[in-house]
Amino acid sequence: MPKKKYSDEFKADAVELYETHPDMSYTQVAADLGVSRGAVKTWVYQSRKAAGAVPTGSADHPETTEDEIARLRVENADLLERQKRLRAENDQLAEERAILRKATKYFAAETSW
Repeated sequence: MPKKKYSDEFKADAVELYETHPDMSYTQVAADLGVSRGAVKTWVYQSRKAAGAVPTGSADHPETTEDEIARLRVENADLLERQKRLRAENDQLAEERAILRKATKYFAAETSW
């Protein structure tokens, strides 16, 4: 069976889909995109490794202090970005909820018998 070639943009989009939806598994993302589970898992691993989020040390060659600091800085930046995104999403949801409450009160008062 021939191996399919996917563009770097497609791979990045697949990784972003997996990273932004913590409730989705590799299998679900793969099914949505029409690719294999192993491909998605490999792309996510490669992306994390490139970002420094995957420890590069092993039992024979432990991670150096400088590598650990660099990895932790990348992880910290990712966490801060995620926190910022979640706060913005939370603010939007709170605003939508307030609008729905006002609409409910309006329509409840309008339909009084």
